Amino acid sequence: MSIILDHVNYIYEAGTAMEYAALKDVSLTIPDGQFIGLIGHTGSGKSTLVQHLNGLLAPSSGNVYYNGADIHDSDYNRKELRSKVGLVFQYPEHQLFEIDVFSDVCYGPKNLGLDKKETELRAYAALKQVGLEDEFFYQSPFDLSGGQKRRVAIAGVLAMKPEVLILDEPTAGLDPKGRDEILDQIAQLREETGMTVILVSHSMEDVAKYVDRIIVMNKGQVMFDDAPREVFRHYKELEEVGLAAPQVTYIMQALKKSGLDVDTDITTIEEAKAAILHALNRV
Repeated sequence: MSIILDHVNYIYEAGTAMEYAALKDVSLTIPDGQFIGLIGHTGSGKSTLVQHLNGLLAPSSGNVYYNGADIHDSDYNRKELRSKVGLVFQYPEHQLFEIDVFSDVCYGPKNLGLDKKETELRAYAALKQVGLEDEFFYQSPFDLSGGQKRRVAIAGVLAMKPEVLILDEPTAGLDPKGRDEILDQIAQLREETGMTVILVSHSMEDVAKYVDRIIVMNKGQVMFDDAPREVFRHYKELEEVGLAAPQVTYIMQALKKSGLDVDTDITTIEEAKAAILHALNRV
């Protein structure tokens, strides 16, 4: 069920004075079941890239394949593709439009042609998966908090039972508790279902904690593509393009310089705690 991007280029406003290359010769393979972090400064090409994964944008040149089929072939069913590769946008209000939460989450599976019972079962299960309490099911989605709106938007995609879930800045503007709750639930869903998750984020702490692989975009190109420990070793190069490593990486570097023999490739607080205690015990 992999997604393959083969030498993909995308140009906005092609042939005009406003022409801008948002993606430049991007080649990637996204296999089943990975939890991928996609990072980059504003304008690096992140959002343009993820909109190619389910056919919302078509490459100016190059090809995108899902399960071995070119998604832009004339006879390819892109409606079905979007039920398999679900995208939750950064601003959830752009995906909410029904009179109440439950109706909104029912919209996707209903459009797949499912009967009323199956549609409602899927909607209920998805809302429970994202941790939304029953008392909110029949409220207007526009009366909810930012975090609750994000849960509803994610549930609307989950109700279609996607094989790939793409989340574009799902925790932007949330408090730390709300951020952790949403990402913990996504991580648990991924463990339970085996779905592929692609998390677009500006938070280095979030990607370090949750993902298996990080893809760094810069000026429309892939700058790094590796495991978190390997990518954050290049923290100085990341700083040069407006990014950074997790704060814990800088702490471990400072401890190393001060004489404590610790692993400087640590990327999470849990790893740092274990490494510092181990180093102190040796001392």
